[in-house]
Amino acid sequence: METLLSVAQLIALVSVSALCVYLIVVLVRVQDVLGLLQRNLADFNEHAKPVLENLHYITEKFRSISAKIDDQVGVVKESLESIQLAVDNVVAFEERLQQWLEEPVFRLVSSVSAFVNGIVSWIDALRGERTK
Repeated sequence: METLLSVAQLIALVSVSALCVYLIVVLVRVQDVLGLLQRNLADFNEHAKPVLENLHYITEKFRSISAKIDDQVGVVKESLESIQLAVDNVVAFEERLQQWLEEPVFRLVSSVSAFVNGIVSWIDALRGERTK
């Protein structure tokens, strides 16, 4: 029984030794994979940094352009409001001028029309006397 126990211990020690060797091989491969991952991350970091800096620069430019566009829209809006005010003033002036001139002009036209009608009637009356 002792020999069986010694054989079992020997098999267990060989199995543990084989397991240790296998774990060493696996750990070496894991170390290689982690080293490769580290190099890839370093390369990514190296290449991503300029891209991110350019993206930051572009974002700042967009902000600046957006602010300038907002300013220009404000200027255009103020200009349109000024033009609207000027047009309203011109329309109001036109209405006041029309009200101020309308009645005297109608009276003048009426008087001239009556005068012309009177002259036409007088000429007709003179023609009528000549034909008799």
